[in-house]
Amino acid sequence: MRDPFVVSSITWHEVTDEVAIDNINLLEDALRSHLKLSDYGDIVGVAFVYIIEQSDNHTHEDSFIYRPKRKEIYTQMRLPYAVVQQSSPEEVLHLMAAKYVDTMQEWLGKKKSPILMPTAS
Repeated sequence: MRDPFVVSSITWHEVTDEVAIDNINLLEDALRSHLKLSDYGDIVGVAFVYIIEQSDNHTHEDSFIYRPKRKEIYTQMRLPYAVVQQSSPEEVLHLMAAKYVDTMQEWLGKKKSPILMPTAS
């Protein structure tokens, strides 16, 4: 992985402007500035892909995968297409950030491996 935090998206062309590369860059910068992967054990990278497709398309599904050999997490999660389409880029940024936090809280807590559990300070 090129950086400890990689953010990307798979979007319908109608919502590309709402997701915007600026939002992706802002999220990556915030993650690098405020989170340390070492707090979660032996993880060197997290890739997070937002899926924003029309509801009748299920080409891409939600997933959360930890690859122990690479010590990386790969996840892709849906944002509601209709909500994103009706939102400003700033509102979409908040949706993206909330989805990231919610996903990590949910999935890191489910993994009972010491690798993925926060370490004591």
